[in-house]
Amino acid sequence: MDDPKPPPPVSVDSWLRRRRIAVCGATPKRDRWGYRVFRRLLDEGYDVVPVHPVAPHVDHIPCVARLTEIPGGVDAVSVITPPEASLQVLRDAAEIDRPPCWFQPGASDDAVLAEAARLGIATIDGPCVLVELDRRGGRPR
Repeated sequence: MDDPKPPPPVSVDSWLRRRRIAVCGATPKRDRWGYRVFRRLLDEGYDVVPVHPVAPHVDHIPCVARLTEIPGGVDAVSVITPPEASLQVLRDAAEIDRPPCWFQPGASDDAVLAEAARLGIATIDGPCVLVELDRRGGRPR
């Protein structure tokens, strides 16, 4: 078997210039990071799709249980799940044209990053999307 091709690089700026973003780990619980990231992306004008296995909606926007259920796909994915769940997010991303995945702090580990590389999915690992949006003064236009 051939070695998988390395995923194409994705920068924070490139990721932030995308339009339709799935937030895996979005939650209606306003004190959680999954809500804060979802809400901030929505407030910045992104077309945001909340992904949660059981919540029916976040701020009246219907949730889907998995990335593979999003009609029309997405341009990028924000991942705010424990590493064990992040592995499934990657497998689902591989089924929908491998959008770049931004792992928020705590959402990845060595196994997650290795799986992303194996699947050819570009990643951002470590910096928080909220911090990066603040640093840039909001969504790049």
